[in-house]
Amino acid sequence: MEVFEKIKKILDEKKIKYSAKHHEPVYTSEQAASVRGDSLKQGAKAMIVKTDSDFVLAVLSAEKRIDSKKLKKVLKSKNTSFADVEKVKSFGLQPGSVPPFGSVIGLKTYVDRSLLENEEISFNAGSLTNSIKMKLKDYLNVEKPVIEDFS
Repeated sequence: MEVFEKIKKILDEKKIKYSAKHHEPVYTSEQAASVRGDSLKQGAKAMIVKTDSDFVLAVLSAEKRIDSKKLKKVLKSKNTSFADVEKVKSFGLQPGSVPPFGSVIGLKTYVDRSLLENEEISFNAGSLTNSIKMKLKDYLNVEKPVIEDFS
């Protein structure tokens, strides 16, 4: 089952309201916000991050950037780097399609406080052509991420 279908299945099983949108391929947060008709701020940008010992998922508002010093401290890691293309593909994803659901791909999820300023979030849901919009509180209840400050 593709990542998009896994996410929809989880949301459907938990009876969570969301809207799914099929659109042209998008490769950046700015393109995604434009095609969805949403603000950049409500985009949930998700990145697979390599730490000293493993990989985790870092999620933040698409209008923000990761502060690597803060992230290293949060993750208690001397080194952090973004997963390379091959590693992203090993999760059944491609760059730009990573959803904010680390649980779906076997990763611990960390959410930056910047995302909490939104009532709703939108995100690429495992593909460059499928997005989901849902209430932030529902996302937090389903994913149960670690909330920190790293932007």
